[in-house]
Amino acid sequence: MKIVEMRSDEIEAVKKLFLEVFSAEPWNDKWKSDEELLQYIRELTQNQNSLSLMLIDDFGEIVAVSLGYVFSWWQGKDYFIKEFFVRRESQCKGLGSEFLGLMEDFLLSREIESIWLLTERTVPAYRFYLKNGFTEEEELVFFQKSFRKSR
Repeated sequence: MKIVEMRSDEIEAVKKLFLEVFSAEPWNDKWKSDEELLQYIRELTQNQNSLSLMLIDDFGEIVAVSLGYVFSWWQGKDYFIKEFFVRRESQCKGLGSEFLGLMEDFLLSREIESIWLLTERTVPAYRFYLKNGFTEEEELVFFQKSFRKSR
C-alpha cells in the first residue's frame, strides 16, 4: 500500500468510489445527478489549498481517499478533511487506519501537524476516528442555518 496525491485525471475514479461508499448505509446519499457530484468533487480538489490523498493497493487500485485542504493557523499548518472514505469491501480490515497513519507521515513531511474533521456521532466513522487517536473538541460547536423557504 502507498499514499499518493490525487491527479486531475483520477477524478472519475474517485467520483465512482465516492458514490459507491456514500450511496450505501449508513449515509444513503442521493445525488441529483452525476454532474452535480462531479462538480462537488471538483470544488474539493481544484482549489489552491486543496490536498486530495489516495491509498493505492499493490494492483494500482484506489482503496481509500481523503479530500481536504490545508490551512494556515497561528499554531502552524493544519489539514481539514472534508471527505474520507474507504472502498466498501475494504472497510473494517484496518486499511482506513493504515491510511491515516500514512497520511500523518505524509503531512508531517510537509510541516502540517494536525488534522481536523467533522463527523456525526451516530455513524461508525465516529468510533473509527476515536480509535485512531482523534479527540472530540468539547469547546467547539458546529453551527448550521438553513434559509431555504418551505415548499
